[in-house]
Amino acid sequence: MAELYNPLQLPSAASENRISVYLSEVNWVSDTSLLTLTVGILTDAADVTSFGLRLHYDSSQVSYTSDTNYSLLQTSSDTTGQGIDAILASGIVSGSGHVQVSDTTSNFDGEADTDSFVKANWASTWNGTAMEPWPGSTNVELYQINFTVTDTSSGILFGFSADANDLKEGYSLSEVSSGDFRVDLTLSAAEVEGNLVVRYLDSDSNSTTLGNQSLVFVDPGSDNTTVDVTSGTLDELAASISFDHVEMASSSYDDGIAISDAVKVLKQIVGLESLSGASLVAADANLDGGVTISDAVSILKHIVGLDSIVECALLDSSGNLVEGLTSSSAGAYTLVQYGDADLSGTFEII
Repeated sequence: MAELYNPLQLPSAASENRISVYLSEVNWVSDTSLLTLTVGILTDAADVTSFGLRLHYDSSQVSYTSDTNYSLLQTSSDTTGQGIDAILASGIVSGSGHVQVSDTTSNFDGEADTDSFVKANWASTWNGTAMEPWPGSTNVELYQINFTVTDTSSGILFGFSADANDLKEGYSLSEVSSGDFRVDLTLSAAEVEGNLVVRYLDSDSNSTTLGNQSLVFVDPGSDNTTVDVTSGTLDELAASISFDHVEMASSSYDDGIAISDAVKVLKQIVGLESLSGASLVAADANLDGGVTISDAVSILKHIVGLDSIVECALLDSSGNLVEGLTSSSAGAYTLVQYGDADLSGTFEII
């Protein structure tokens, strides 16, 4: 069993009026194609009385097999490695039978590619006098859920959503918990422990570590910071840095910007295509915060040499834009070339 890099780690602190869903472990057994996610929640309130959580996934990549021996009464008859294991015993457990449910119509998580989900529910129990708080703690592991990976060619897409009927009044899922994330079967936890790994994606969301070169972290209000990347790992930072965007130290590299990118931007504008994730970030070629006709114009000017797009974005494992790093920053980060909407660039020095 290999412990993979965790793309949705425990937050450093609970956010006010938010419930953060996280993964405490991601384990992969290549011989049996078994992928196990250990799911937990962090909240600033210990008196959560009910919770309904959906775990969404792309059923073309993984297959969920329900455990027919599993008992909602917390007996020990469940079959390890099938369905849901080690479920939190506090409170009353229920939830849609812990079976695969289609999400193509409701699309609860707002991501079209995650077409299925498995849902679990918890509720407080009555002690004879009052309802006992569930789970009675601000940080608990909920369950381990098992999948058989059927497509190992790219990262596995997942996402969470909460049933609004089961949320504590005034609470919602944290922003990070509500975003989709990918589990990379090729990236072990040991590879990124204490290191900051820089990668890039292709159009199929396959990831490749960046080659040996230097990145320039550009802050318009102060001096720029140049840091070397060696075998995909960013050199240790001497101090914290803030930046507006990232550039390549070499001006001669494969940025992948072509006419196909302008076409993608135009299709996005007129509704013929719906870009998401890194592609949507890249489509904002002029960095004005939206995707408009001016972005297509910027791409065309770059292609014919009337202008030059050199800016890149750095995204964290949840797809959020990163504008600061510290000496303790670690994990896998994705480099995206603005203007390269189809993600065809390889950043190789030419």
